[in-house]
Amino acid sequence: MDALKNLRAVLAENRAVRLVADGIYSTLPDPSTKCHYDRRATGYDLVVSTRLYNSVMWGSSPFDYAFFARQAVNSCPDGRLLDAACGSLLFTAAVYLACKRTIIAFDQSLSMLKRARKRLIRLSGSVPEHILLLQADLSDLPFRPASFRTVLCMNVLHHLENAAALMPHLKRLLADNGHLYLTSLVSNNRLVGDRYLNALYSAGEFVRPRSNLELKEMLERSLNQEVSYRVKGNMAFASTASFY
Repeated sequence: MDALKNLRAVLAENRAVRLVADGIYSTLPDPSTKCHYDRRATGYDLVVSTRLYNSVMWGSSPFDYAFFARQAVNSCPDGRLLDAACGSLLFTAAVYLACKRTIIAFDQSLSMLKRARKRLIRLSGSVPEHILLLQADLSDLPFRPASFRTVLCMNVLHHLENAAALMPHLKRLLADNGHLYLTSLVSNNRLVGDRYLNALYSAGEFVRPRSNLELKEMLERSLNQEVSYRVKGNMAFASTASFY
């Protein structure tokens, strides 16, 4: 597989792409520009990866996130999958290694993408040809419309003040019969999680916490369709496909 050829097949005609690190490509004008998570990549992974943290703070588990990612991968037997703001593939690397679909995983943080590459190499010995790592900006999506059968966006919406504006842009990337998969933290009448959400909001890490109902209504309004929706603890799981 020619990585550049496959990336150019899904990028808009006016978007350039280049290799910026071993196995990592970029569409950004200046790939060296630092973003928020470049300085926090290591610490983020150490904390957020643990079952204890997720159980106590959010009432959920890393297994829940991996299972949801597997649902996204298995939603279609073929066609490209886009992981929007993929981070370090903390919960998805093993799922992606087990599938044969072409996966384009992008994030603005080069540090996160380097950790993703290391994780793939640690698990499989190399970065498989079907997984492409790309530095790109979620607020300026560089892709052609209808390029993907599945779009997965995990643990991002609670960082975005105007998350509703992102939804039509993600939906536009889907081919016919494609599906969108999303997760987000929400307030859900859970003392520990709700208080921690508010603390992170006060610290400027998250936007104002959305309630369980508020997120569902926002998604359905901005996508102009019903969504499959469930919540475990403070983590909401939503999709334009039926859960199974």
